[in-house]
Amino acid sequence: MAAAKKHKELTYKDKPVYRKGDVIYYGDLSERLILVMEIVDSEEKNGIKITKKVKFHIQDNTGELGKGVNYRSGERDNLYRAFDIGAWWLRDALSL
Repeated sequence: MAAAKKHKELTYKDKPVYRKGDVIYYGDLSERLILVMEIVDSEEKNGIKITKKVKFHIQDNTGELGKGVNYRSGERDNLYRAFDIGAWWLRDALSL
């Protein structure tokens, strides 16, 4: 019998990253806050999907996923910038 493959979890700055459609969740789901990023607009160039607009917010994670209270929100013109500032906001909020 073949051994089951272990899937390596995607991480950024030592925290897990999950994606469901155009929504990206960043942070440990057992912590009280997570970063939620929604890809609002994208375009395709040379067969690659390029993100043009991302809305993101720090969300309370104590209830049902996607239904928590938003504490801080923003919008950026690409995924890297949204991820960078959102990760900083999350680290700052969790340190309080």
